[in-house]
Amino acid sequence: MADQQEFETIRHPQEVAQLLDCLSGPQGAGLVWENSAGTPAPVVLVELLPGESITLDITAAGDLGRRLKQGQPFRLMGYCEGMITRTSVLEASQGEVVTALSATAQAAEAARPRGSGVPPRQLWRCPYPETLERLQRRRSFRARLRLGMAAEAILHDSDGQRFSGDLIDLSIDGCRLDLPHTAAALLGNGGAAVPLELGFPDGSRLTLKACVQHHRFDPERRLVEAGFHFTAVRAHQERTLWQLVREIERESARIAEGVDSRRPPSALFQPSQGRRGPRLGRREAETYPTDMTRRLSRIAGYLHAQALELAQGGCIHGPRLSRQTDQLLALYDEDRNGLIFALRFLTRESWPVRHGLSVAILLVDLLADSLPAELRKSITASAMIHDLGKVLLPAPLRLTPTFGDAERSRLIQHVGWLKERLSHCAWINASVFEAVACQINERLDGSGYPLGIQDADLRELARASAVVDAIDAMRAQRPDRPPWRIAAIYRYLLDHPEKFDSVWVKRFIQRFGLYPIGALVRFSDNSLGWILALDDQSRPACVQRTTGKPPSQVPRAPLDGARVEGEALAALGAIQGEVIIGA
Repeated sequence: MADQQEFETIRHPQEVAQLLDCLSGPQGAGLVWENSAGTPAPVVLVELLPGESITLDITAAGDLGRRLKQGQPFRLMGYCEGMITRTSVLEASQGEVVTALSATAQAAEAARPRGSGVPPRQLWRCPYPETLERLQRRRSFRARLRLGMAAEAILHDSDGQRFSGDLIDLSIDGCRLDLPHTAAALLGNGGAAVPLELGFPDGSRLTLKACVQHHRFDPERRLVEAGFHFTAVRAHQERTLWQLVREIERESARIAEGVDSRRPPSALFQPSQGRRGPRLGRREAETYPTDMTRRLSRIAGYLHAQALELAQGGCIHGPRLSRQTDQLLALYDEDRNGLIFALRFLTRESWPVRHGLSVAILLVDLLADSLPAELRKSITASAMIHDLGKVLLPAPLRLTPTFGDAERSRLIQHVGWLKERLSHCAWINASVFEAVACQINERLDGSGYPLGIQDADLRELARASAVVDAIDAMRAQRPDRPPWRIAAIYRYLLDHPEKFDSVWVKRFIQRFGLYPIGALVRFSDNSLGWILALDDQSRPACVQRTTGKPPSQVPRAPLDGARVEGEALAALGAIQGEVIIGA
């Protein structure tokens, strides 16, 4: 066991939960006895109940159960993000043999293959650790890019093709990247070294050879996360890597200190004097259906980085949220129709990001006629971040489309966690934040969460927010169902006046129509078209035609069909219905 001084103690509950979630992944964890040498015994973390307990599958570890019953203290350990991670000392005397799991864990258990020769599972429940420890060896230490720190990595294959990604962290030995899913074939090249180019906002660039160590597809964000090991690093390249790692650490420390930090910003992350700075990362290298979608993706990139910051124990950064809210509203004021249309095509972003942006714009648009500037900004910002607290939940719970009472009681925690993480956000109207971010999931009959607030106690803004939130959620594809047609959504909400305020449902219908901007529709001449704009009666007024069969998923390439309106639109005939396609 390494010397205690080499370990950093992790105390924040959400960061502890994230690291334990990592240990419950495919690489698994090991159990080591305190003050005893020996190889870690393989165990699987099958259930995590934050603040309460961990349930271990000890089936593969022989007589581990006997020693646990004897009360010997132990630790759990494994690798997370390239670093050894271990729990504080756990007392086996406080543990117990168990046979029952929660509904979520039972669902995972049901999917486990059964057959002859498969022994019954042995489960042990032990106390949940208050802290974790991570080994910090300088050479293998990974400097993580935090909110506001952008850098890109470009992979080159033997055919000259480029794959642009985002740099997540960097060490002397390697790095971790987010890459487009199209890079998956290159990552499966058997471990051969490929050229990897790193780029920073000040124009600094470094090219090395790197071998992929591991990669996984992230279905929520529709990209590949990959770890690389640098090979054949020359002396001058290693010196440059040291400089980059130190500069990333220094800038990360400045950001962690917040607005009161006296450290000057790192030059590495600032464009050179008089330059706008290069456009870096996978979002800038991707193709988009419209230019507005590309511009909106940059704000989505900020929200994604903010979500990662929360997952690592950070806070909502008030000044950056303010700037990004201003940018989003500037896009809205510049081209309202184009921005609402662009929301349809953010399919590369995680659900909390694209849902937050959609609710923000649709809610502001629904209320647009009577909003003072400061109030409009508070509403937009609150809606943008209202779902980001979900990144603090364990992945199985976050991605489960249906859940029981036990899972629901854990799910609702994300609202309080988000509220606790606001930093320097005094410019957000507290009453607005409460209505939009905290009461958006409440229902008139008290069946919502987190507090079960009923009709008379629900604010008007919360009622409007709940309608917008529900409609956008039902319009989205989920693992267990396709998207709903807008007509079916309207019918459902109007049929449940005990849950949703019918006044706001009707206002939404009047504002966005039976075929909203972004809908794909079929005309009586059998042609297809995307709704680009509505008239004063919320009827389609401009359409971008598309040829061929309906797409199987929302397009990512530029739309090139002809735009039709007026008499040309009338010539297409009546709209026969909405065409539903997946994300």
